Amino acid sequence: MASSRVGQWRSSARVVSTCLLVTLLTCTLRCSECVKLSNIILILTDDQDVEMGGMTPMKKTKELIGDAGVTFSNAFAATPLCCPSRSSILSGKYPHNHLVRNNSISGNCSSVTWQKDVESLAFPVYLTKMRYQTFYGGKYLNQYGSKDAGGVAHVPPGWDQWHALVGNSQYYNYTLSVNGKEEKHGDNYEKDYLTDLVLNRSLHFLEERSPNYPFFMMLCPPSPHSPWTAAPQYQKTFSDVKAPRDGSFNKPGKDKHWLLRQPVNPMPNSSIDYPDDAFRRRWQTLLSVDDMVEQLIKKLDSLKELDNTYIIYTSDHGYHTGQFSLPIDKRQLYEFDIRIPLLVRGPGIKAKQTLQSPVMNIDLPMTILDIAGVNLSTVNMDGQSFLPQMAPSLRNGTERPFFLVEYTGEGYASEDPSCPKLGPGLAHCFPDCVCEDAFNNTYACVRTLKDGNLQYCEFADNESFVEVYNLTADPHQLENIVKKVDPSLLQIMNQRLIKLQSCMGDSCRNLK
Repeated sequence: MASSRVGQWRSSARVVSTCLLVTLLTCTLRCSECVKLSNIILILTDDQDVEMGGMTPMKKTKELIGDAGVTFSNAFAATPLCCPSRSSILSGKYPHNHLVRNNSISGNCSSVTWQKDVESLAFPVYLTKMRYQTFYGGKYLNQYGSKDAGGVAHVPPGWDQWHALVGNSQYYNYTLSVNGKEEKHGDNYEKDYLTDLVLNRSLHFLEERSPNYPFFMMLCPPSPHSPWTAAPQYQKTFSDVKAPRDGSFNKPGKDKHWLLRQPVNPMPNSSIDYPDDAFRRRWQTLLSVDDMVEQLIKKLDSLKELDNTYIIYTSDHGYHTGQFSLPIDKRQLYEFDIRIPLLVRGPGIKAKQTLQSPVMNIDLPMTILDIAGVNLSTVNMDGQSFLPQMAPSLRNGTERPFFLVEYTGEGYASEDPSCPKLGPGLAHCFPDCVCEDAFNNTYACVRTLKDGNLQYCEFADNESFVEVYNLTADPHQLENIVKKVDPSLLQIMNQRLIKLQSCMGDSCRNLK
């Protein structure tokens, strides 16, 4: 009788234990489903430098993002041109791996090949697998929406809401692809000004989204890209501002690649007026972006989402206005063209940090996916997450010892009418025969910060031209020291460059 009761007790105990286990597992599963991942917002401006004071107009942005989180003082673009750089941001790859060479269809910008081979594996695709609600607004890639790129009907995978600009940056009189449908805009400020439109549609997305799942938004205003059309209320600001006169402004490029040796120096007054005007108007357009950041953060706060949202502010590359007597543009290997602003706030990031760790725009997708909980070992990208640098309490990680900046020069087969004396192979020439690009303005650079603040660049031209700079002694890169450097150092830098130019995935990160 006693043994029977014991057996019953044991049987009951097993049933209770099983029920408890099932209940616990069910609870755990439900809790894991209920743990909401952090929201993420990436704000990407167009041509915003950091070296020439490009962040000066951004007082609200610096306060609301930088002071509330981290400012990276050594952030770089993998290449200093719009479409290749934005392709790097989307793919997490160096240009030699995503194969976008310039802003043209023939240069693989938003081509059918890009869409099939690279865009299909861009970082938003991974976010949708993590049940993120996604929104895109503003400039995408320079050839997006063109007939050869599939027109406005092409909506890249990974986007729930798609409000993308057709073609290059404009402020008025543009066309959008709105979820694959054409939407034309005119020149009415209240309805059409693109920076404000991107903001307003992002705010609408925030109001309409499901609160049960995280969201990702990528906001890409045209500022401060040409044609530099400021909002009406800002068209008279900065009236006394001129391009900075220090550093390499109006200096000769006497020991540099041949393209930099062409500009007249000193620049004539008429040539100086143009970059001054561009500089002033660029700042004016940025004031609307500064307003965008403020309104976005107010909305997040009102929705009680601010404390669970990472906000990343950056640009696709830098810019120059008169440096080395080049009027205006990007494309060059120097700090003013390759350095970018990078400010981040979010959960686990301590306020008012300035970090020296070198980071790149190819790191943005890996960082975003790291925040989103994606297993990074399953992602084939060249970049690395910088979440460990800005929030070491959340992740462990190491910083890269050196990195690559590369660019493929662009030129026209015929002579440029502005500069017939230099013959064919040039592009983006000004009337006084100053050209910003050429076929053989093709270079690759290795940049170090940890073991010497150095830059070593090789050109793919018939001179095999090399430029070397010690940026500690010469922060404005005024003197090419290739003939003064120990040959053993040149050999080390050359070997690093060879390794980087052929790297893919892990081999771009695991460097010694």
